Amino acid sequence: MTYIPPDRDEPALDETRQLEFTPPPPVTGGGPIDPFAGQGPAAVEHTEPTVPRDRLAFQFIWEGILLLLTLNALFLVYRREADLFGDEFGSLVDALERHALYLAPVLLATLAIGLSLRLGAVNLAVPAIAITVGWIARPVDANLWVYAGFVAGAAVVAALVFVLLVAAFRVPPWFAGLALAAAFFASAQAVERLAASRGIDSVALWDPPNGLYVFAGAVVFAVVGGLIGLAPGVRDGFSGVKQMSDGGERSAGAVFLLLGGTVLSMLLAAGAGFLMFAYSLTPSTEPTSLGFGPYGIGSASVDLQLLAFAATLLGGTSLWGRRGGVLGTVLAVLAVWAGMVLWNHAMIAAGDASWQDDFAPLIDVGILLVALFVSFALDRLGRPKETVESDSGVYTQEMHPFEPADSPDGSGRFDPTLPDEVSPQR
Repeated sequence: MTYIPPDRDEPALDETRQLEFTPPPPVTGGGPIDPFAGQGPAAVEHTEPTVPRDRLAFQFIWEGILLLLTLNALFLVYRREADLFGDEFGSLVDALERHALYLAPVLLATLAIGLSLRLGAVNLAVPAIAITVGWIARPVDANLWVYAGFVAGAAVVAALVFVLLVAAFRVPPWFAGLALAAAFFASAQAVERLAASRGIDSVALWDPPNGLYVFAGAVVFAVVGGLIGLAPGVRDGFSGVKQMSDGGERSAGAVFLLLGGTVLSMLLAAGAGFLMFAYSLTPSTEPTSLGFGPYGIGSASVDLQLLAFAATLLGGTSLWGRRGGVLGTVLAVLAVWAGMVLWNHAMIAAGDASWQDDFAPLIDVGILLVALFVSFALDRLGRPKETVESDSGVYTQEMHPFEPADSPDGSGRFDPTLPDEVSPQR
């Protein structure tokens, strides 16, 4: 018996499965079409790698600490104003005006040293030109403005010689500066002969102005220069000069930056010496509150080069170039000045052959060593933070195909010309 299903009026269902198909990308050329190509990879935009920058926070933190120390030192000077300035000046304002005038050349010489340090090409001729112009060389013209032009011209010529030695002949900057310093000291007699041939017997010096204004002008120059030095492009240029002065690659940008920075540094040093000469800021011949630093006598005297280096490094300028602060140099100069005035008063009150007089040179060296440590610490802390790759546990190395050593072409593929290995008989 056979079963026959009844006829249905419903249409038959289409139970076939529709496959999803992604059309291939259009072919621009005349090559074959791959039906399984699918969609092409998405375009990835190329991004330039970020350049690590210096960490300036530590520099600003140190300048904040230095500001507190400087205010403390100035407060001690204020508390003892009667003992320090009572016998020489009528009021504290008069004393500050005169001391600021004496301190302005020191600040200019410190800025000159600091600029050469940040360039990465330290110029040891900076203090030499200040001392030669201020105290050794004889003026070659009776008009001070004309003499200032001669001084500026000599500074520019010295800067050109320095850059020529460093950039062209690859002489180490410290030796080039030392040679120029010797040349400045040796030329004093020749300058005196030139002045005698021109009939310059005496020069009318300028009356001392309000020293606070002169010192404020030097402070403005220091702050503007410090702000410019914070720019990343300027710091990168300093690094290029440092690399060139160390015997590395020599580029046009590094040479021009070295030339401009050296000329400016020499002009600052020459300006410091000119202020010393024009306003008769000479070392004292008797114990006085103005006998601090390079103006002192005996144990109270501090060499201008030593003082400039100590204040520059204490302000946060790196001994290895590139890095420096904004207000650090000014604060360091003020702090060192307050300390020297207080210590000189203690030496005068104690008299000759006192322990203050004996330990004064050692204290100067100790300040220089502390300044060196500050410069070293800020240079290391201010460097860009090193990026450390995180270990996520994912194997990211590129895998290469197996390539046996006995393959003829190193491709790892089977060579049909080689005999097959016969399996051993059991």
